[in-house]
Amino acid sequence: MFDDQKQYLQRYHIVSDMICIAVLYFVLIPFFISFKFNTSLYFKLFPIVICIPLLLPLIKKYIKTKSSQTGIMCLQTFITSSVFAGFLFCISSIVNPDLLLNIIFSTVSGAVLWIILLLNRFHIAYLIKHSSSNQNLTKHILIIGTAENAESLSKYLNSHPETGLRVVGFLTEKSDEIGKIINNKPVLGKIQDILAIIHDNYTDCVLYTDAPEYEQYYGLLFTTCSIRGIDFATTKTVYRVDANSDMQISQENINNLPIEVFKSVYCNPKHIFLKRVFDFIVSIILIGITSPLWIIIAVSIKMTSPGPILFGQERIGKYGKKFILYKFRSMVENAENLQAELEHLNEMDGPAFKIQNDPRQTSTGRFLRKTSLDELPQLLNVFKGDISLVGPRPALEKEVLKYHPWERKRLSVAQGITCIWQISGRNTIKFDEWMKLDVMYIENRSLAVDFQILLKTIPAVLFKKGAY
Repeated sequence: MFDDQKQYLQRYHIVSDMICIAVLYFVLIPFFISFKFNTSLYFKLFPIVICIPLLLPLIKKYIKTKSSQTGIMCLQTFITSSVFAGFLFCISSIVNPDLLLNIIFSTVSGAVLWIILLLNRFHIAYLIKHSSSNQNLTKHILIIGTAENAESLSKYLNSHPETGLRVVGFLTEKSDEIGKIINNKPVLGKIQDILAIIHDNYTDCVLYTDAPEYEQYYGLLFTTCSIRGIDFATTKTVYRVDANSDMQISQENINNLPIEVFKSVYCNPKHIFLKRVFDFIVSIILIGITSPLWIIIAVSIKMTSPGPILFGQERIGKYGKKFILYKFRSMVENAENLQAELEHLNEMDGPAFKIQNDPRQTSTGRFLRKTSLDELPQLLNVFKGDISLVGPRPALEKEVLKYHPWERKRLSVAQGITCIWQISGRNTIKFDEWMKLDVMYIENRSLAVDFQILLKTIPAVLFKKGAY
């Protein structure tokens, strides 16, 4: 959990730095040409310059700092890396004297590059500290216990926002402690109410601190996290996992305190990072390619029915995080208010609501729903990081509240536009089977599986398989 977060953030820093370098490098080309700089050499240097961010983690590894301030840590890292880069430049100029051509301009551009990279690091630090989205930059931890160990862990995490680990609050057994503030974080409730508290407070991990008086709840906490796909970490091993369990166990530490982490749903941080990069790039490309369609659909919606072009609806994302899902409006303006009158026509079993010939659909909306074109704006959600291209379909809160405990496991990964359900018949599949397909995807997901699902989604959409 904690080591995975560190690896993810390291990759995020490296790639974002490389993007900044690439953009700045090519923006400066006209200026280099106007200064009659050796452009051939300039392009030859690009592969070297673009790889500079790969050296920064190695440099930072040897920097010893007692500061808990992210800004100062960034500054120290970049000062050290600048001295190192200058040393390399001097050595390189001896080997290749052409590097000394127009050295003043080279120095100025190097300084600009340094400032851009530094600003990028401060920007990432700000995102980590203030992000409230269900992206992967932060992990939200619910701490069990309020004693010294719990307070010490909370204090450390609060003073090190650069770790991307954020304390949600605390759980206790004592009623008089509820509402108490510890290190600016509240005691949210009693341990036995963990299900309701997890639902109301976005949680990635439950951390059990060394509190002997809470050992009676250990099994409850462990089982609750296992069923819902939430990481469970403990500072003390008092509970043994069944040898046949599929849980992955890792030994980690926070501030030199040993932590044992149990994962019922594990995904390599490299996979998570690559999946996010893929989502980001593909969503931009698809938005660009389909932009003419967006204009045509928008005009059609406006011409055939009153109301907004886009329809935003609150959905439940990864670990229960709420977000607004965007679609092209395919129904009359007050469609949600009319649903209660149509409940008796629902053709789906379980908590989901679907009607094949929904009377609330507009003439344009009926075509959009059949062709799935109403879901194009969800590419904006993918771009923002609310959802992924591939993942369980995000549900409404009233539907999630009716889930069985095992069905909530589908919330342990990023929700998506398409998944196995989408390519297997969609609305023709019973709700229970739909949930099983989602859990099957979670337990077997990989980049190769995602790619296969994306390819199979194309014919499923073209042939309107199971679309209402």
